[in-house]
Amino acid sequence: MTTKDTAAFDAIIAGSGIAGLIAACSLVERGAGRIAILSPGYGGAPYIAAFNAVLPDSPSGDSPELYCSDMLAAGYGLGNRELVEALGVLTGECVTLLERWGVSFARLEDGRYRLRRASGSSCPRSLCRTDMLIGGHIVSVLRRELEKKGVLFFDNTSCVHLLVSGGRIAGTACLTAGEPLKTLRAPVVLAAWGGVGNLYGKSTYPADIDGRTLAMGFEAGASLIDLEFVEFEPMVCYGPPDAVGEPCPTAMLGEGAYLLNSRGERFLLKVRPQGEAGAPKSLINNAIREELKAGNGTPLGGVYADLRHLDQKVLEAYPWFYERVKNAGLDVKHSLLEVGPMAHSHSGGLEIDSRCRTSIPGLFAAGEAAGGMHGACRMAGNAATQAAVSGLMAAASMAEFPAKDLPGLPEIPRFSENQPLRAALLPHIRETVSNYVERERDAIGLQKALDALRDLMAKAAGDTFTEQCALSGLLLAEAALAREETRGTHNRTDFPEQREEFTCSIRLENKQGTIAVSTVKR
Repeated sequence: MTTKDTAAFDAIIAGSGIAGLIAACSLVERGAGRIAILSPGYGGAPYIAAFNAVLPDSPSGDSPELYCSDMLAAGYGLGNRELVEALGVLTGECVTLLERWGVSFARLEDGRYRLRRASGSSCPRSLCRTDMLIGGHIVSVLRRELEKKGVLFFDNTSCVHLLVSGGRIAGTACLTAGEPLKTLRAPVVLAAWGGVGNLYGKSTYPADIDGRTLAMGFEAGASLIDLEFVEFEPMVCYGPPDAVGEPCPTAMLGEGAYLLNSRGERFLLKVRPQGEAGAPKSLINNAIREELKAGNGTPLGGVYADLRHLDQKVLEAYPWFYERVKNAGLDVKHSLLEVGPMAHSHSGGLEIDSRCRTSIPGLFAAGEAAGGMHGACRMAGNAATQAAVSGLMAAASMAEFPAKDLPGLPEIPRFSENQPLRAALLPHIRETVSNYVERERDAIGLQKALDALRDLMAKAAGDTFTEQCALSGLLLAEAALAREETRGTHNRTDFPEQREEFTCSIRLENKQGTIAVSTVKR
């Protein structure tokens, strides 16, 4: 494919979700010059409903220490403590930055923030809006303001390769539909490209998050961590048909909603007698799995969310969810809603240190592109918070990165497109990942996935996009096979217990083209 070079930038941000946009805002405030944002879409950012934050005037006595404790508990002790502690400390600073750039949050009549209690939190700490999704509001406001500041958005443009020269980042190769492959040069690059996305055939992810980014990081030589921890959102609509894939917010459990099995029992009380409010997602998923095994599932293979007793005003405070389900033909004020787990987010990604630096000098990672912060399970409401805080942290590190002369661009890795090949192989890649790297895994299935994905990689050699998708699936399966225990969102049926020797993160590295597995103690 023909390649064209473009002008150099001071910074390149691969991704235009919350992490990338906040990093750009912070870089602008720090005086950065030319900033390029590669924007294939906005990923899951517009669909985020909550933003966890520790506020100085919290009526419930919240604190960074309590936030840290809740995160580490939700992550089964595997979160990188330095990153987790930074998250708790910097949430307030992120709220201030967002408001400085024009974002507003819902407030009560007395002027205080309206806070919701999401799954895994000891107290209410989730900022929100009651007229729209807070994620969509953040994206639209920040993009508008960044364009006014001269930040250049490359719309419908995907990063294809990270370019490394002389042992450090040199830029990116990227593709805009209908145009030649182009290279962008910069001394610093931020990976803010989201998670594994549509490697799973059925998920809550939008189409622009394709999952092949794990392969891009691996190919460039960056280490990866915690890839086995794919988050399955526990309360996703299984029906009615026009609402399938819409998450029923777990924060509604904090508003008084119940989960029922087909016998009408509040089954979560068996494992959480204090009630559904604040229950960690992994606990909800495990409880649902046990009900299905016991034959207490609903006709569509899930459980019921009972919202019938909630005040109408509570339902209307979640308009994106309530209106979609109602428009699909179900009134949750009078009918039970069938829900269950579905692939939703990813706690793994590029390995970063406490300053969001990867193992490649000049390459940083933020948001769902980065691993190590959530551990084995993500606390509800933390997707936006992690994205915002890590974007802020990455910008500070990028601004301090030594400004040397740009290294010469390396030889551009090969890139090929074959749409018929892609159409033929992608369904098989997604089917393999969905069938074997699912909520319940075992060594036999994971080995089948590895064999199938290696074969699909070889067949996909004529289409770079498909080859990267297969490699990303292979990396997920390798990490899942290496963790011989059940913990958080990782459920090994052949190793059903949590094991002390796996109080660690699984790290994958590229050693001369092979996948090397090691561990990082936590």
